[in-house]
Amino acid sequence: MVGRVLEFCRLLMQWNASVNLTGSRSVAEVIGEHVVDSFAMARLVPPGSSLVDVGAGGGLPGLPFAITRPDARVTLVEPRAKRVAFLRTAVRELQLASIEVVRERAGGLDPGGFDVAASRATLPPEEWLGLGLGLVRHDGLVLVFAGQAWHPENSALRTCDALSYTTASGRSRWIGAFCST
Repeated sequence: MVGRVLEFCRLLMQWNASVNLTGSRSVAEVIGEHVVDSFAMARLVPPGSSLVDVGAGGGLPGLPFAITRPDARVTLVEPRAKRVAFLRTAVRELQLASIEVVRERAGGLDPGGFDVAASRATLPPEEWLGLGLGLVRHDGLVLVFAGQAWHPENSALRTCDALSYTTASGRSRWIGAFCST
């Protein structure tokens, strides 16, 4: 598993030289600042889940998550062609059969098609939560990534689980798993 995550990070850095995939400039930075989100996410996703990563970009957090959780079926959604080309290359080279790469915007996905929806650094939490709730099945989870604990203005939504952690540079991170009803 560790070798495949490192291989992903090296491939990401190689492609990043010509395609803007991440602001990180080294494998160590990718691991310490971004892959940690994938590992944290893996603790919140129930076994055997179908997960959609919206705005997958350079494959974070979805690709390292899929490496660590081969029981999950992962769909990476990205509208930009160059990033989709990277994602498809990474999936092929890492031999990740449980991943599907879709060139689409979130609005073009089937409503209620997933157990878990995740999106990191794409939309403000409130906006993502509304969109994500439309993508998951009844009793599904929407994962919200933030720098600190966050609660929606809509008090009818509840956090089923949450996890706080710190990146290698000392940045605080939080993931909340919101339950659909």
